[in-house]
This record gives sequence, C-alpha cells and structure tokens, in this order.
Amino acid sequence: MNEVMFKLLTSIETQLEVAHDPESTISEKDKIGWNETTAVVLNGITKLLADYLDVVSSHETFKTSWKTLLNHFKVLLGFEVLEINTAVFKALRQILSRGNKESTDFDESSLDLAWALWSESLPAVKRDRTEKRFDNQDYFIAYVAAFEESYRLIEAYLGVDRVRRVLRLLREVIQQASAGYSPDIEYLTPLQTRVLETVKMIRTNIQGAPAALISQVAEFVELAYEPKQPTDEKQQPTYVALSKASMTLSESMILSHSADQGIYTSGAVASSLSALAKPITLKYAFPITTKTIPPWRQATTSSLAILKAILPIITTLNLKEDITRSIWTAIVTIANGITTADCDDAPSSTITTDQDFDISSFLALRELITPSLGSPSIPDKTRRTYTESLFHMSLIHAPQPEELPQVNTELLSILYKPRKGRTIDPPPSPRAKISYVCFDELISLVTLHDSSPTRIKLAQAAAPYLILRAGLTIRAYIADQPLRGRMPQPLSQRKELMYILKALVKLRCEPDAIPDMVGVESEGKKHLLRLYPLLAKGVRAAARDEEVLELMGRALDEVGMEFGV
Repeated sequence: MNEVMFKLLTSIETQLEVAHDPESTISEKDKIGWNETTAVVLNGITKLLADYLDVVSSHETFKTSWKTLLNHFKVLLGFEVLEINTAVFKALRQILSRGNKESTDFDESSLDLAWALWSESLPAVKRDRTEKRFDNQDYFIAYVAAFEESYRLIEAYLGVDRVRRVLRLLREVIQQASAGYSPDIEYLTPLQTRVLETVKMIRTNIQGAPAALISQVAEFVELAYEPKQPTDEKQQPTYVALSKASMTLSESMILSHSADQGIYTSGAVASSLSALAKPITLKYAFPITTKTIPPWRQATTSSLAILKAILPIITTLNLKEDITRSIWTAIVTIANGITTADCDDAPSSTITTDQDFDISSFLALRELITPSLGSPSIPDKTRRTYTESLFHMSLIHAPQPEELPQVNTELLSILYKPRKGRTIDPPPSPRAKISYVCFDELISLVTLHDSSPTRIKLAQAAAPYLILRAGLTIRAYIADQPLRGRMPQPLSQRKELMYILKALVKLRCEPDAIPDMVGVESEGKKHLLRLYPLLAKGVRAAARDEEVLELMGRALDEVGMEFGV
C-alpha cells in the first residue's frame, strides 16, 4: 500500500493537477485520458485492497494507511471530475462492503473517517460544456451506495444529527441529479429508487429520527409541485413518480410512529399533511398527466389513512396551540381540496368517476373531523375557511360576482337586496352531485345534535353560509321566474330549489348557532326567520307553480309556529 498504491496515487494526482491547470497547454484529449486512467487505477487498487482486507486490516499500520487512502480520495474529489468522483465512491463502497461489523476490520475511529469523507458535503462536479448531454445518475448512485455500506458498519453509532445530515445530502442528490433517459412520470429513476430504499433503511429507534424522516419524505412529496429552477438542460426531472412513491412512504412512516409525540411537536406531521394537500388542491390544474393513478388521488388516499390513525391521538395530546393550528389548517386544506375541482382543465371522460371518488373521500373525512373541528383550541378562522369552501362548492349554478359577499362586508348584507332578473340560465356544475353533498354538510353542521361546545362552534361557523346559500337560490327564483312568463323553470334549477326548500323546512337548527332577532324568540327555526323576507316574496313569484308554492308555504307555516300562530 505504502510503496506501490499510495505512490501511484500521488503520481496520478500530480498529473491531474497539471492537466486541470487553467494555464496548462495539455490537450483536451490528454486531459480526458488522465481522467479515465485515474478511474481504471482506482478500480484496480480497490479490488486488490478489498480482496485482502482481512489481512491488511490486521496490520498495526492499517489505521494510518486507511487515513492516508481517504486523504487521497479527498484530493481526487477536489478535481471535481465526474468519472473520478464516481470511481472514488465506487471504491469506498467496495472496500467497506468487505468490512464485517462483528470483526475488527474497522474500528469506530476508522469508520468516522469514512463518514467524514462521505458527509462533509456533496462533492461538486464540473460540467464539460462540450458534452451534448450531462448524465450524473451513475455518480450519485455510487455516492448513495457508498453510504449504504457505511451505514451497515456505523448503524450502532448513528445519532439523530447524523440522520439529519444524511437526509439533507440525499435531498441534494435528488435535486442535483440530471434527468434520466426516460421521463420520471410513471416510474422512478434508478437513483430515486435507491434514495427511497436508503431512507427506508435508516433505523427509527433513535429519538427524533422518525420526525426527521417524515419531514424529509414530505419534501420529496412536494418536489413535483415546486417551481423548476432555470437550467440549460432540455429535459429536467419531473419528480412525479418520486412524489407518488413518497406519499405512500409518508403514510407508512406516520402510521408506524403515530404514537410518537415527537412527530407532532416537531411539525413533521403538519409538514407531511401540507405536502399531501398540494396535489389535492391542484388536481386538474397540475399540467402533467399520468397513465397510472393521478397524484391527487394517491395523496387523497394517503391523507385519509394518516388522519384515521392520528386524529384519535392528537385530540388527546396536550399540544401547543401553534402545532394544533398548523395540523388543522392542513386538514381543512385537504378537505377543501377534495371537494374542489376546476373542470375546465379536466378530461371529460373522468369527471364522473373522479367526482364519485371525491364524494366517498369527503364523506370519510367528515366522519373523522366532525365534531373535533369544533374544538376551542382550533381558531375560528380555520372553521370559517372550511365552511366557506363548503358554501362555494355547494353552488350548483354560478351566481354573478356581485351576488357574492364582497371583501370587508357583512356576510348577509347583500341577501335582501333585490337583483335584476336574468333571461339566460347558467348551466349546472359538472360536479353537481358533490355540490349537493356540500350543501348537506352545511345542513348537518347547523343541525341540533347535542349542543356540546364543539357542535355549537361548528354550527356558528356554518350557519351564515347556509343562510346565504339558501337565500341565493330563493332570491334567484324571485328575480328570474317572473321573466319566464308561463315557461317552466329549468329542470336543474327547479331540482335545486325544491331540494333546498325541503331541507330548510325539515331542519331544526342548533339554537346558539344563529343570534336572536330583536323582539323575536325562536329555538330551532332561526334560519327560517332570517329567510322570512325572501320566503314571503317567493310565495308571490310561485303563484303559478303549485309545488314550489306549497314548499314556500310550509316554510312560512314553520315561521308562524315559532310565533305561536
């Protein structure tokens, strides 16, 4: 080693310094030749050393020789040549692979030297601008593989700081890697597969390690949805397959460590849920189409599995207010994303099946979050965000912008103002089925259950939006129907009006959900009192429509009973 190997490496390093000197007159061909020679020599030296590692490591000078070898590796990495860097980490992996953690091939100090070489920073590579295509996949695979062998030997010494360091470097590997020969939309690249397998390999029985792993995988989920950095490369990684694979990995990690309070207090769970919310909220707006399951569907499935596991736990933990707020903000974002979809960008062939999937997902989610969302520890703003989204998604026929509440105005301030009638009827939403589900949820939130504090909070958040939602439909009928003469109301609008009126008549609301009106006492029909002016006008507009007239009359009868009439 001392008389042949190290002297040979020193000689090569000298030649490389000359070849890579900016003022050198050596030809590009000779420079490439020395790079290739270095890789060949490293391969030969490594094979020889690995084959006789048990003999060499038993010698009293091995620690010194090992340190010298790694110093040579460090010098070679300093030239920032792709082929040389690849050869260095292949060499390190091959030598370490022959080490036996039960033997004394490498003691802790020797392994620390190898760890330092790998972990100081991700070694840079200078790109040859004459190359048509830059491919560093093999280099990074060699880099990750070297850690895998190192980890096998240092596992017993692994602490959370080293875990965090590994994860940060693996993220850099993913982000700095060039695109593969085929797009990474449906399938992971070999490097991405290797990185995820390495993440799975890291042991989690270290305090803080599960939180660090979950946080890092959440970042992998988000990579596909982050703005791409400008580059000279014609093709960049999409990270779509990586994102989807990371969703299932997030799910399995959180489920495995759901009882670990650290994953909540560290913000790891909130980060994971926020990452999953991104593809759900984008849905059809995400520009990349996959042949397999769309990312938003996988994110929805994983989110539901995670929430089913953690919600019974977080409601019993005494978490800080900011942690609770961040988790519930992400949950509400997911819920709103499930019900929302911009169908202008949707493939018409999947709208119906996607809507059915979203309905079943939302119904499963509402069972998990109701009535916990009414907890006093959750800000009222979070509940309003949830109920406001239900209001917007319950709209089956798009109203005019001026019909909706304006910024910094009272929510119901426009409800009793007459609007101009329309002779052009808006088409129903292509996701009308889920709109009815959202309206039903508003009704359910306002309905009297047990008058518990959580139910009251939810009812108070939903009541104004329910009144506004019902009022918009009744007001549209009052304005438009007289202009139709003897023509019937369009079928979709008639169905909507009848559905809403029946629900309003049947509803017995939470008494504390709606403030009392001056001089009027009411218990379960306060919503009808608020809508009374519109119902009275609706009766006149429905003079020729017996079915609508009957329902309007029943609603007014309910109001009369509240007055004791």
